[in-house]
Amino acid sequence: MQHLLNAAIEAVRRGMDIALHPPVELDVHTKANRNDLVTAVDKAIEADIASHLHAATGLPLLGEEGHAVDSFAGLVWVLDPIDGTMNYVETHRDYAVSLALCEDGIPVLGVVADVVGGHIYHAIRGQGAWVDGVPLAQAFDAASYRDAIIITDIKEILALPRLARALQDSRGHRRYGSAALECVEVAVGRAGAFVHMWVSPWDIAAATLIATECGAVATRLDGTPLDVRYKGSILLGTPNVHATLVECLMSSVQ
Repeated sequence: MQHLLNAAIEAVRRGMDIALHPPVELDVHTKANRNDLVTAVDKAIEADIASHLHAATGLPLLGEEGHAVDSFAGLVWVLDPIDGTMNYVETHRDYAVSLALCEDGIPVLGVVADVVGGHIYHAIRGQGAWVDGVPLAQAFDAASYRDAIIITDIKEILALPRLARALQDSRGHRRYGSAALECVEVAVGRAGAFVHMWVSPWDIAAATLIATECGAVATRLDGTPLDVRYKGSILLGTPNVHATLVECLMSSVQ
């Protein structure tokens, strides 16, 4: 595992360097909608990391910008070259390079780089999580969502009236625009929960491992198990915050 971790951290460092010092023009395009962006830099990072990992490990890679796999059987890398491309283009902060190694669909190694912040978070399943090589403590767990900051988006607030009411009772809500960094906020104790209706494997595979190794719980919005192989919702939170928020959200189900 150490060899794989070293390869992953080196790959992410390479991605950080490309993001900060791009060798190509930005060349912004849209994908599914006008706010779903991809740039030539996203593609350059994915190509570089894919090449590096193939040479170092020989394992298949699933990437947001085109690399595909036949299945999640065995060991598979899962990459988001720039998680938060809108931020990369518009605000130049709050974006990440996110890389996970999954074994039969379960994240066993995760690396997330806060590129502008200069921090690298990583976790190994069952062994803990670290930031810049320093072990992370278990995240502070508030008594309930009422005592916590909740990270979510306006789309979720408008679509989920119970969530909107929960936010009114909470310490407040935040939104950063990078699912990986938002999960890390829960891991390090700066937020109690992260709620989103639609995430992809590359958005969360690495960051949920980091957060759960810090004691957080990750499920779908209804509390059912989260399988990172499939797109869908996520409710990530420290145990008390997660449990009380699931109860609040599901109390609206008739």
